[in-house]
Amino acid sequence: MKQWIWPFKKFPSSNQASTFKTRAAVAGILGGIVILGCQNLMRPTPSGSAPAMAMEDKSHIVASIKVYIQDANQKEAYVGEFDRTTCVDGLPTLWVTSFNSLFGQHHFDFDFTAIADHKSNSVNIKAGQEHFQVLADAYPKAIAGQGLCDLPFRTDSTHLPANSEAGKELMSLLAAVAPDCLFQTDKDGKLECAIGHANEQSIRSRLDQLTKNMSTKWNHQPYLLIRRLTLTKQLLEASVQNDDLKSVHKFCRILEFSLPNELPLSFRSKTWQTKVCHDKKMDNDLVLVGLDHAVREIESLANRIEDTSLIGTFTLAVPRDKSPVKEYWITLQPLDLPILVKSENPILNACVWHPLFADQVDKALIAMDLGQILSTSNKSFCTPIPDLTKAKKDSDNYIRTSIASEMEFPIVNGQSKQLRLPTGDYKFSITQLNGPFSEEMFTTEEIIPISIGQVSWKTNRPHLIIKNW
Repeated sequence: MKQWIWPFKKFPSSNQASTFKTRAAVAGILGGIVILGCQNLMRPTPSGSAPAMAMEDKSHIVASIKVYIQDANQKEAYVGEFDRTTCVDGLPTLWVTSFNSLFGQHHFDFDFTAIADHKSNSVNIKAGQEHFQVLADAYPKAIAGQGLCDLPFRTDSTHLPANSEAGKELMSLLAAVAPDCLFQTDKDGKLECAIGHANEQSIRSRLDQLTKNMSTKWNHQPYLLIRRLTLTKQLLEASVQNDDLKSVHKFCRILEFSLPNELPLSFRSKTWQTKVCHDKKMDNDLVLVGLDHAVREIESLANRIEDTSLIGTFTLAVPRDKSPVKEYWITLQPLDLPILVKSENPILNACVWHPLFADQVDKALIAMDLGQILSTSNKSFCTPIPDLTKAKKDSDNYIRTSIASEMEFPIVNGQSKQLRLPTGDYKFSITQLNGPFSEEMFTTEEIIPISIGQVSWKTNRPHLIIKNW
């Protein structure tokens, strides 16, 4: 039997009639489709009707979009940029913010992921090595509703008008983490963190008042506080000399060879020291910022001395037959931590960012407690990190040693020594001095204490007497 060959199918030759009918039907359908298609192609577009929208070319998508904000004077400032690929419900979750200050340029990374995912109302902010959590008042509806995520694909920048709610939400986060910054637009059209400070006359007047109070009201001055007061005066005098910064450089050499605890916090700032002591052209505002913060620190510590410390007596009266040598070395160490202000939430520790103490969280914590820098305790917190606990302990020890007259001292058996110490409990250790002369050099770390105990320094005019080992 002969067969007709048809693409993909074989038809028996016995059904020739039905086969021809089927072919004719299929050919008619295909011909109709072709004719209708040609008619539609030749048909003109009716007037008034919109042409079909062409797909937007996504071959040149700009992922990072710069943001500019107008200030009250209609000046535009570049505040940062966001990554459009991280948008969630209209909210860009990853931002980079940059601004200038006397200390240089600073970069903050903002992460809105927790808010976008409705897990918390906090924004994670990273500034150098420091990490913060800033609590937002509410979901940033203005930023999410600004249409930032719907900008054309080739857009590389956008502008927020003055007093826009989206701009206010962004700036409120910056103000919460850096409350000491007065954000404004500089001459180059960039965001600037301006730091206020006192003038030379005000600083000199406050130093004179501190000197007068210490010499007339106190009968026992802490060494470290006196040392910091002296160094602050020296820098003030050096800064007003018209000698091509020779006096300032001489002062910087004193800083270099001073012990860390002998310096005010602002003088210990690495950024401040670099700018003042090593830049070819010194900015006088930088010097005044350091001086102003040094005076604030000394004023606050002076108040702590009057409010939280007690003057008492330490007496060593051990029988001579139990005393192998004449002179001993006493070391005191605080047992409790009543000096620093406690955080209501032990997990979240209030802390803020300041350009003077950038990447130095231990110094920032002390400055916050002493009132040198502003604190938004209900807004900005330190993200828990392994070194944070140590930083808080170091902060407490710094304040204690600053307002204590002496935490380590030599004493002769049978004599007494007057001390000014912050209230609290202390651990003491007694070590005998080597050699026949008290002036002989010795290393207490290599000697085992002959006596260890605990004392309470809380009653009025405390008097501790050690009578046996």
